[in-house]
Amino acid sequence: MPPARPTLWGVELPRDELLGCLEAQRPRFVRLATSLLSDAEQAEDAVQDASMKAMQSAGGFRSESAVCTWVQRIVVNTCRDLLRRRQSRESVEAAVRREALWQDSAYTVDPEGVAVAAESQRTLGLALAQLTADQKQAVVLHDLEGWTGAEIADATGWPLGTVKSHLRRGRQNLVSILAEEFR
Repeated sequence: MPPARPTLWGVELPRDELLGCLEAQRPRFVRLATSLLSDAEQAEDAVQDASMKAMQSAGGFRSESAVCTWVQRIVVNTCRDLLRRRQSRESVEAAVRREALWQDSAYTVDPEGVAVAAESQRTLGLALAQLTADQKQAVVLHDLEGWTGAEIADATGWPLGTVKSHLRRGRQNLVSILAEEFR
């Protein structure tokens, strides 16, 4: 293997190391993208786009994290960009309306109904699709993929407080959406 070349930011990522990560971790990246996008076909496209971005920006790799962690962040950001483009003004307004419900001390939900609704993968997927892009990303990565707040912060570039805020608001909205299923 030829020696790595210095770049403006550090050392250029060896092509075979990047290709090895992309090949070995592709199924995990696709699963992650599918969880975030709720669409297997779009997830495949997102991983492909992220792979191309990683290949094109390998010279900017700073060796601050493992190669696959760096690629994973590119996958997450690619999905976030897609979700934001897909998000409508109406979904943001609905999220704000549901968040306001939680400010009302008289607001209640049926916990049993929420639990039953959450057990249905289809219902849960439809409910997740109604969250804002940032809320969905935080909830999926934390509650479905098992990431820590710090891992989400690292992958998204958000401060940890922002991760916690998106997670709290996303969970509240998710509970409200699932509760509406049983009204």
